[in-house]
Amino acid sequence: MTSSPAKPPPHLLREVLRLLRPFWQLILLASLAGGAGGLAMAWALSLINGALASAASAGMLMGLAALCLLSLAGQLIAGIGNSLLGQRIVARLRQEVCHRILDAPLAEIERMKSPRLMAVLNGDVEKIAEFGNHFAGYTTALAMVLGCLAYLFVLSVPMLCFGLVLVVLGGVLNSVAMRAWLVRFDEARGLEDQLQKQYRAIIEGAKELRLNRPRRLRVERQGVGALTNRIAAVNGRAYALFWAVDTISIALIFVFVCIVLVLRPHLGIDNEVITGFIIVMLFAKGPIEELASALPVFSQAQIALRRISTLTAGLAEEGSNVAGRHPAPPFCDSLALQGVRHSFAGEGGAGGFALDIPHLTIRQGEITFIVGGNGSGKTTLIKILLGLYRPCSGDVLLDGRPVSAAGLEGYRQLFSGVFADYHLFDEILAGPGGALRVNAWLQRLDLAGVAAAEGGRLATTDLSTGQRKRLAFIHAVLEDRPILMFDEWAADQDPDFRALFYRTLLPELRQAGRTVIAVSHDDRYFDAADRIVHMARGRVTATESGGARVAGAAAAPLVVHGA
Repeated sequence: MTSSPAKPPPHLLREVLRLLRPFWQLILLASLAGGAGGLAMAWALSLINGALASAASAGMLMGLAALCLLSLAGQLIAGIGNSLLGQRIVARLRQEVCHRILDAPLAEIERMKSPRLMAVLNGDVEKIAEFGNHFAGYTTALAMVLGCLAYLFVLSVPMLCFGLVLVVLGGVLNSVAMRAWLVRFDEARGLEDQLQKQYRAIIEGAKELRLNRPRRLRVERQGVGALTNRIAAVNGRAYALFWAVDTISIALIFVFVCIVLVLRPHLGIDNEVITGFIIVMLFAKGPIEELASALPVFSQAQIALRRISTLTAGLAEEGSNVAGRHPAPPFCDSLALQGVRHSFAGEGGAGGFALDIPHLTIRQGEITFIVGGNGSGKTTLIKILLGLYRPCSGDVLLDGRPVSAAGLEGYRQLFSGVFADYHLFDEILAGPGGALRVNAWLQRLDLAGVAAAEGGRLATTDLSTGQRKRLAFIHAVLEDRPILMFDEWAADQDPDFRALFYRTLLPELRQAGRTVIAVSHDDRYFDAADRIVHMARGRVTATESGGARVAGAAAAPLVVHGA
């Protein structure tokens, strides 16, 4: 089994169009409503300008009222429509990112690290949500500006030319400034990833930081303090540039109004036209300011979307079928590794850790202990056996047949496990028996008084390390999978629960037909295993039969592999 290559990042415009395509009807409705509202307001300006030149008739006032109502209705419909559109796009983005993370190989997720993933799920998606929430105002403002230009065309072509020159100058100025914003916002977004790492250190290392004042001060000042100051400085420079450009853009409006007033005697244009131009320019000031304010928000959303697209494209898909069309296959005889090699690159391209397993068999219905020192490859071996890592070469065999890439998701459904770095879910998937089984296990593991199950969920998971691990054991057993894996489960238990695990629970699981794979350092309980696999430096150095298999007789001699 080999990993599939990651896809290149998609083109940003194509990604935007892909996101918008399912909502084209809502986009069309909101756009038409916003455009109608903007044009109605521009038409209303023409009536106001006419009323200033001559007495307003009753029909003119009624028309003005109707146009104002149309403008307000268009703005309302556009606002609601675009707000719904923004929220749906954000929801779809969140779902897609989560799906890609869940569907990606575990090694890819571990390589990317949780701070980067959390920064994407929280920060980047929120930047797009911020733009989406204000999108209605931006589209309405754009419609108003276009309506004002249309009115200037009806009013006077020379006045339209003045307006177009103003729009072009403002557009060029903002376009140049936007390049500078993108550079600064992109730099700040890169620093956000580092800040997420510091946040994690503060939360997960809370105990250690309170015991070590120098480290706490270093994290607080040189970590969080320095990063937040750098982010504030970079973003501050970007926004300072934005406000400078925004001020210049508004100043251009006043400059053009003054130019028209100065040149009025030489233009040969009626006062009504000049008055209309000035009214339109002063009215357009508000929508132009709103459009200008969208540019930094749009820049941040553009960077966020690019990072989301790059992340999801960088996660290779396994093609897993979570819908269940390929359920767990039958497990009748054995699991085996045949010619398996798996390696991790070291720092700077140097050679890293390598796992090399010519052959290893796990028998159905047996208790197998995997033992060895730290760094011997036990966890990597477990992840390959469970189908969480796909080896660089070699095969994982189920009842003598290789597990294909298409069958990998179904193969994983054979297993339940409690890893050393397990996550404790509060929802219990109890299966047959429901609450009765849950309560029986809580009682048996001395958890009934501290972790009640209510409505299929644990009332609390805020317990001691040993208690949380016992809850994780209950999760694994209640899933009713044929193979159970425990990675140093007993390491956090007191002597009584440790003995219960090895002397009672594991034999009961075997008698129930379960296959158990346990990583263990408890050599006092090695006799509880049917088979013991010894590991060192990424290799299986020996296997031996445990006391459970020989029913209390002396253990069989070691079988050394590759010695």
